[in-house]
Amino acid sequence: MAMREGVSKLQPFIAPVLRLGSLSHATVGDEIQQNQSQLSIIFATICFVTMTFVAFGAVLLVFVFRQNAKLDRVVRIDSLTGIANRIGFHASISGKQNVEQSLIILDVDHFKMINDTLGHASGDRLLVELSKRLSTSCIGASVIARIGGDEFGILYTGSNAANEAVECSKRILQEVRAPFDIDGRLVTSSVSLGVSSSDVNSDRGSTLFRHADIALYEAKKAGRNQFMIFHPDMNQHLTRWQCLQNDLATATETGQLFLLFQPIVDLATDTTRGFEALLRWQHPELGLISPVEFIPIAEESGQIGPIGSWVIEAACQQAALLPTNTFIAVNVSAAQLTNPSLVLHTRASLTKNGVSPERLEIEITESTLIENDERALSVLHELRLMGCRISLDDFGTGYASLSYLRRFPFDKIKIDQSFLRGASHSEEAAAIIAGTCDLAHRLKLTIVAEGIETEEHREIVRAAGCHLGQGYLFDKPLTAEASLSRLAFEAGVRGRTGRFQEVRIVRPILRGLTLPDKTA
Repeated sequence: MAMREGVSKLQPFIAPVLRLGSLSHATVGDEIQQNQSQLSIIFATICFVTMTFVAFGAVLLVFVFRQNAKLDRVVRIDSLTGIANRIGFHASISGKQNVEQSLIILDVDHFKMINDTLGHASGDRLLVELSKRLSTSCIGASVIARIGGDEFGILYTGSNAANEAVECSKRILQEVRAPFDIDGRLVTSSVSLGVSSSDVNSDRGSTLFRHADIALYEAKKAGRNQFMIFHPDMNQHLTRWQCLQNDLATATETGQLFLLFQPIVDLATDTTRGFEALLRWQHPELGLISPVEFIPIAEESGQIGPIGSWVIEAACQQAALLPTNTFIAVNVSAAQLTNPSLVLHTRASLTKNGVSPERLEIEITESTLIENDERALSVLHELRLMGCRISLDDFGTGYASLSYLRRFPFDKIKIDQSFLRGASHSEEAAAIIAGTCDLAHRLKLTIVAEGIETEEHREIVRAAGCHLGQGYLFDKPLTAEASLSRLAFEAGVRGRTGRFQEVRIVRPILRGLTLPDKTA
């Protein structure tokens, strides 16, 4: 009963409560639906942003990879020639494992002279043209690269790599013989090559390079414009070369370098008219080093300039002790002729020692002119204007001697001793000597015959018309003291007899040291 009364009392509140619950449920449902919509939008936005970042990251990765690949190409490609550079070349060598390899290292001969005389722009153009010729010459090469300033590398791989490298070297030498067209000017150049090979199991990279470098040095020492194949014996040669190069740097200061003087005799009177100064090196440990060996080292290392200056100074000192009617002849290298200080140093040495310029004779070889004729012409004119005499040494051994007689201010030519050696048994050699003398007489040039060793030699050159002679018949290279004694003896003989035939009797006493006859 009481419950009924309670329910009846709550009856009026049931409908409002139901309506309130229904309204609350509807409101909450709307809010949930709205929240779900917002969450969907947020989720979609997050997904979009995430996908955008993913896509951007992918694009960025592609860009980075492409830039890295481009940068890798830039790093590995030579900007001047468009072929591989040293980095790319090393990568190619190290990247080819378990395969035979042959390496060619090529160096342009006397490239510095080309830069000095024609300019660096022309030098760069020569390298570009050379790289084009290499591309056609190096058939089947794995890679062709410029690995240094004027140095190139060619790599062959495979079981026949060694033979291919040799054949390639021959083709390169043939290709380079043709002049290069540099801005409308024909420039003649040459190259030296070193070849090394390795089998499947040998060391890579550095060993291959080192052996090819050694072979390249041997090619240069042998006269350039050729290729050499590495042999283990070359290691000893390189070690000696490097030792001599280091010791040569101090040879002048320590008194190891000295001059000998070979008489140049008047063929008509047998009197000594002058001396040729010959450079010698007495190494404290290795003994006497031949000029044939150390002069190329001096030229290659850039030491020929200071050494050449010392020779001129020492020759002028000796000339100051000699009678004023005698001369001293000095050999000058191609490197000296390109040095602007040569004229200044020569003038200073002559002045310092009180020697007249006409008593100093500058001897050059035809190869010196071929390497740099324009600059040499200018320097020779300056020396001759100063008063020095100019002599062309080893005349007849080159291919353009006659043209140089017309273009350069020579006072004297020296007939190469190779012609005289064959003159005793060859009418052709004797005819060449006679023809050369006839030409020189017409050009009003003094003629010196080198290599006179017998009375027959002397009669041949005297009959041909040579004015002066030089060789072991008259004397071997003398020390400074012995050369003075020779002149003193001649003066004494002249005072007693008025003639000079007796001079040859004392030749063994005055010979001094027995040494090689010529210097470069």
